[in-house]
Amino acid sequence: MEHTEHTVTAQAPQSVVWEVLTDIENYPNLFDATKSARVVERGDRHEIVRLEVDVSGQVQAWTTRRDLDPDLCVVAYRQLELAPIVAHMSGEWRALPCGPDRTQVVLTHDFAAKQEGADGKVAGQFTHAEAHEMLAGAVERNSTSHLQAVREEAERRAAQAKKSA
Repeated sequence: MEHTEHTVTAQAPQSVVWEVLTDIENYPNLFDATKSARVVERGDRHEIVRLEVDVSGQVQAWTTRRDLDPDLCVVAYRQLELAPIVAHMSGEWRALPCGPDRTQVVLTHDFAAKQEGADGKVAGQFTHAEAHEMLAGAVERNSTSHLQAVREEAERRAAQAKKSA
């Protein structure tokens, strides 16, 4: 299993960053790789979401559970129904205050690609090494672009709130 951690600092209050992170229906507008996000179940502190995401040029779909902790501003996620090349995928979004108008956003992933099946391929197409490379590349690219998108959206919302005040 591989673990990655990516961070960015937004010039926005923690509450604004939290709003961006928990607005899952807006993810297709926010993240280029996310093609659709449909909430299939929502509770007080969790949601189950069906996602379609571009993974290294291939649109893959899966269902993920997101556990929301508004007190700590943490969204823990794990795939319930895995994408075709994925053996495990989980992690967290964390919004950590660095002052009243600055927030560090941390995105972690714990992931593993599937092993080859009886045909010697993952999802009928890839070796394990190819599937791992595709998955690791997607995690890296999407983490970087997702954090930048969260930062930009949070800063846009914070600036808009200041203008309205």
